[in-house]
Amino acid sequence: MPFSPQNDVSPAGQPCGLAFPVEAGAAALRAEVEARLADADVAWKMRLLARDLIDALGPAIEKTILVAGLPARLRRVRTVRITRGVREYGSCNIPRANNGECKLAFSGHLFFPGNADALIDVVAHELLHACLPPREGHGALFHQGMTLLNDAMGLHIAVYSEKTAIQQSESLYRYKVTCAACGNAFYYLRAGAVVRHPSRYRCAKCGKSAFKVHRLAAE
Repeated sequence: MPFSPQNDVSPAGQPCGLAFPVEAGAAALRAEVEARLADADVAWKMRLLARDLIDALGPAIEKTILVAGLPARLRRVRTVRITRGVREYGSCNIPRANNGECKLAFSGHLFFPGNADALIDVVAHELLHACLPPREGHGALFHQGMTLLNDAMGLHIAVYSEKTAIQQSESLYRYKVTCAACGNAFYYLRAGAVVRHPSRYRCAKCGKSAFKVHRLAAE
């Protein structure tokens, strides 16, 4: 298995579950993921689910884009990490020192019942990055590969993911600061300077000073 033991075993030391049978079809994969999400309530269970998805989707993604003639080869996934991110669903880090490996990370806010489709698409998104040249980003090759995978595997990979995970994560925060000019949003647990004095700050995305502060319902 291409994963380091310290990141991909349960606390009891049990090995990861079997890979999902992609050949059974996208619908079967979604159903299995949805069943697992009901029990993915701690980080190590989320990590095992992400690892199983990588095992299932990786070979099919690599085969699809290679058959199409794209200059791509799936890198060895060295580690899988679960984060608390609310603005970044997933990431693929390719070390400069070893172009044959990558490190994947996924937001824990993706792992809730009813979010199987989004989780599968985010994992597939990062695996596509893991196949392409290090500095490709969301360039022409990525868009070409994205279209191929969506058509061939029944996926819905997008450059920017759906908002379901962000909506789910709002319950973890007390404040939401939104730029009225461009819609850029930030979440805070405490009333820091931006929350208390929004007019003093400018949006990093559009440069406008138009922040609106919303108090979120506390649990």
